[in-house]
Amino acid sequence: MLQINYISFFQEIQVTRCTGSGLCSDQIMSLIGQLCDHVTSVDVSWSGATDAGVKALSECCPGLRLKSVILNGCQITDGPTIKLIEKHKESLRRLEVFGCQFLTPSFLKTTYEICPSLQHLNIGQVPKVNEDCLSVMTSQLKYLISLNLTGLQAVSDATVDTLLQNCIKLQSLTLSSCPGVTDLTLYSISRYTPLIKALDVSGCKAVTDAGVESLSVGCRRLRQLDLSSTNTGNRGVDLLANYNNEHLETVKLSFCHISSENILKLCRRCKRLKVLHLYSCAHVPSEREIRRVNAAVKVQPVPSHRHLHKTGQKHTTQSHND
Repeated sequence: MLQINYISFFQEIQVTRCTGSGLCSDQIMSLIGQLCDHVTSVDVSWSGATDAGVKALSECCPGLRLKSVILNGCQITDGPTIKLIEKHKESLRRLEVFGCQFLTPSFLKTTYEICPSLQHLNIGQVPKVNEDCLSVMTSQLKYLISLNLTGLQAVSDATVDTLLQNCIKLQSLTLSSCPGVTDLTLYSISRYTPLIKALDVSGCKAVTDAGVESLSVGCRRLRQLDLSSTNTGNRGVDLLANYNNEHLETVKLSFCHISSENILKLCRRCKRLKVLHLYSCAHVPSEREIRRVNAAVKVQPVPSHRHLHKTGQKHTTQSHND
């Protein structure tokens, strides 16, 4: 009885990556539906949750009003999930269904239409998302603050352009591994959402320094930027150091071809920089060199001592030659 009384006052419940005979996320969701009328946020990502658990959250106690539902990686289908959205449509502000491969355009279109007040949406790696879905989304969801479209084949420069014209409140946009994204998307971002704070275009091979130039000049409030595995080079990083140095806190440049000099310039100019990813970058300054210009930044991965010595020695030699 004590445990039941205690659980009834929970507001946020997170059961992620918890599977096995001793813990069933569907049972937990059933308990939430029966006992937890104070809960506003449920996260059962990658826990093996199924339609049975989702159904329990839609057939719940009358007082339950969910603001956040996170079902990433769950084996759920349209019918029960639509009922869940319908039940909580007035209160729901965050929906994440990343990697839910059985969801169809029918579910997504219904969600957009009955829940226009969504502020945070993650439909990355939902393979059945098509251009029609995205068209409905852009016409309905005017209040989006964060959006994740990772890996969607339907995403293109044109669809993003339309999206940004309608969703002008966006502060965080993830377009990782979207093959249809090019420099034109970065131009659209700078044009329609100049106050954006976080952008991820990692794995978008058609993004180059030209796109980064539009972004750096037009989006001066950027705090988090992921350009990993793009064709961003020295010119793009130089522009970021010149125009985005007031707010940048996290920059990811893994698998990009950047010189040691430009990396150091970025660290030196961006006083708020805390995280810098340089995985598989050939020219990484030594830890001592980085700390000399910015003691706060943490570089990942941390180079080996041997690599630090060689890189530092090479940089010193080049400086003397210059």
